[in-house]
Amino acid sequence: MWPFNSYPERTAEDVDDETYDYVIVGASRLSEDPNVSVLLLEKGFVNDSLIGRIPLLSLHPSMPGTAAVKYLSQLSTAVNRKLSLFWGEALGGSTRINAMVLTRGPPSNYNDWSQEYGLKNWAWEKVEPYFIKSENAIGHPKAQHRGHQGPVENRQMALPFSCYPFIEKAVRKLGFPVYDDCNDPAAGAQGYFSLDHTINGNGRRLSAYQAWLNKDIATTRKSHLTVCTGVTVSKLDINPVSRRVVGVRIHRKGKTGNGDYSVRARREVVLCAGALGTPPVLMRSGIGPKDQLDQLGIPIIQESSAVGSNLMDHIAVAIMSKLPARDTIHSLYNPLVFIWQLILWIFFGRGLLAYSSTSSTIFLRTTAIDDTTLQVQTCRDGIDTMDSMNPQNVPDVEIMVIPVSCYLDVNVTAHPLMTWQCTLVQPFSKGSLRLTSTNSEHLPEVFHPLLRDDRDLVPMRKAIRMSLRLGQEFARSGYPHPAPVLYGPGMDLQYLDGIFGYATQLPGKQQERKGGIKELPDWQTISDKAIDDYAYRTYQSSLHYACTCRMSLDPTDGVVDQKLRVFGIDRLRIADASVFPKVTSGHTMAPTMMVAERCADFIKETWRDKESLGI
Repeated sequence: MWPFNSYPERTAEDVDDETYDYVIVGASRLSEDPNVSVLLLEKGFVNDSLIGRIPLLSLHPSMPGTAAVKYLSQLSTAVNRKLSLFWGEALGGSTRINAMVLTRGPPSNYNDWSQEYGLKNWAWEKVEPYFIKSENAIGHPKAQHRGHQGPVENRQMALPFSCYPFIEKAVRKLGFPVYDDCNDPAAGAQGYFSLDHTINGNGRRLSAYQAWLNKDIATTRKSHLTVCTGVTVSKLDINPVSRRVVGVRIHRKGKTGNGDYSVRARREVVLCAGALGTPPVLMRSGIGPKDQLDQLGIPIIQESSAVGSNLMDHIAVAIMSKLPARDTIHSLYNPLVFIWQLILWIFFGRGLLAYSSTSSTIFLRTTAIDDTTLQVQTCRDGIDTMDSMNPQNVPDVEIMVIPVSCYLDVNVTAHPLMTWQCTLVQPFSKGSLRLTSTNSEHLPEVFHPLLRDDRDLVPMRKAIRMSLRLGQEFARSGYPHPAPVLYGPGMDLQYLDGIFGYATQLPGKQQERKGGIKELPDWQTISDKAIDDYAYRTYQSSLHYACTCRMSLDPTDGVVDQKLRVFGIDRLRIADASVFPKVTSGHTMAPTMMVAERCADFIKETWRDKESLGI
């Protein structure tokens, strides 16, 4: 037991050479059954810090005291720089550091999985019950399409700024309908949506840790649930003859020295280490691309070129308008305002710190936007573009409305800003991971998918123009303060490069103007070149990594089958975003929880059937 900690964490020494029914790497739902023993392995610790509980502070990945871990991708030839990648290293994973936005994605996402990839068991009608099962939608108490008894409490948290009615006015002018529930399957495929957030009634972040593995749950189930923290998985123990996973080798790195240990699995092992964490575990275990395994001298048990391939992510560009500080999160830079808001949060669970940064967003399909006017077309080429069930209408762009600067790597404090976060959510580009070592402490090389496919340029340019137009329409909406769009295509590139501190020259002519920052050109006159010059400097990851162990009907094209079983290996499953055949248009937290819920049911069904047959 870890000292001075009331949470029942166990060390590697505590679990060494023990046998459990299920060994889970990263998450657990199976411990509900008191008749089975479950071991949960986690690289991080509980890390339930004060900062980690405050919604608005804990979502900033560079904030001290959070569970965020930063890593740089390999050099992207598209943008001539490395991208910052973050993930959460604690119980609950990246739900400890994300924006707490709970979006399922439209039904068309899952119907697309079914139709394009043949994954009939993952069509909308199959997955919807698991979204409902996992949640408790406080903000929609009577909605039949929402869950009300699940562990993931969520609510709508509309930021208390006066700019939002004028934003809605600008959005309506472009033809977007307005919806109060982003997770309503009857809503249109395109629109301006109010968002749900995983924040509890006390104004605290509600992560997967709080929902499924909090102190009360872990203590109540400690007779059959063991939570072992501070360990990495060296490899899986696989019987080379039966090709059955029989256990897990783990490694602990500590102040008193390193140690290697092993645990045994009586039934199954489930990997939930995420799209960047699960592939290296498989590869170190002999499951992966032949060239990588041969290079590192790893005996091949199951050759699979899809392990670590097909990496997808949402790609973002920030277009930013200047607003009065009191209408943005930048107001917290005033020490008196921050102290007052902290008092409100500590004593009442209220105030600005109890919010996420994003209370509303726009989803759109660029092919359903008029090329000249950028108006929404509800019918195009005979297709109802608002039908959210039709895979042809899967949104390919999201524009989040975020009242703060959203450059991931730098903090712009010269102006109080609101961001139109223009995000490509159905990119063609795909990246990959490469294992660099058999040492589990060594991270893989990440080749981010950013703009590896030129087909992404057309929708991204259109989306950036849409963001510019939204910003300029907002400034003309009657909002009672000047709101110029200052950061975006057409701005002074020398000024922009100075903000980011780039040491290398990037594509684009450096402008000579040094007289400060000025309002941007009109969206109708901005050139593709100006868009590209700005975007290539500011493209960033949305931290929605997926698809690196994708689901498929074909073992040569994927890693798991429709019941999340790893091809060619007995009693091994994966239950995280790596199994997505294609990244969803919505944020990836809710779909990942849905996958985990389904995996738990698949496992229970398997062993219920085996027990009924006396196996």
